[in-house]
Formats: sequence, structure tokens, C-alpha cells
Amino acid sequence: MHGSGEQYLIFLKYTREYLSQVTGYSKGHISRVVSGNREPSEIFIGICCHTLKEPQDDLFRLIEPHKPSLTPSPPRQPNQDLFDTIDELGARLTRCEAEVIALRGELNKYG
Repeated sequence: MHGSGEQYLIFLKYTREYLSQVTGYSKGHISRVVSGNREPSEIFIGICCHTLKEPQDDLFRLIEPHKPSLTPSPPRQPNQDLFDTIDELGARLTRCEAEVIALRGELNKYG
């Protein structure tokens, strides 16, 4: 278990919702890892690193979150890796849709 107040960097960079969508793990599972009630398994770490295309030393480094400041943060720049992941998922969806259409056509022949 990690120390009080420490958090893995992955959970500060990405939302639980997003991690659930891209890794296939439930938000509940991710929440248990975030809270420290469950240590991240080697499989979980591997899937996160592979899916997010970031090294384990970066994503699963324990850090002390900084206190929010009263000065506004500069706007964040879009992350190219995120765009690449979205493009990849979109391409997968397009291929799946094409397969569904082809299967419907086959089904209509016999059905």
C-alpha cells in the first residue's frame, strides 16, 4: 500500500472514467486501486502502460499531490497520444461496424 497522501501519477493524469474505457477494467476496480485498498497488479500495470503508451516508471510513480493554488492554471495543451488513441479506437469501431454490416448481409441471404 502506498503512504497517506501519495498517489500514482496515472490517477492524476487520467480520470477513472477514461481509464475504465481504455483498459476494460471497471471504475470500481480502478477506484479501489486509487484509494489504496488494492495494489495494482502486474497485469493491470501492463495493460495501462501498453494502452496509454507510457512507461511504467512514469505512470506508476508515487507522488504527493500538490495543493490547489489560488492562481488559475494555464490551459492544457492537447495530448497527441490521446488523439492517437482516439483515432485508433475510431478505426476499430469503423472496422467492427463494417463487419456487422457484412454479417447482416449474410444473415439476410439465409433469413
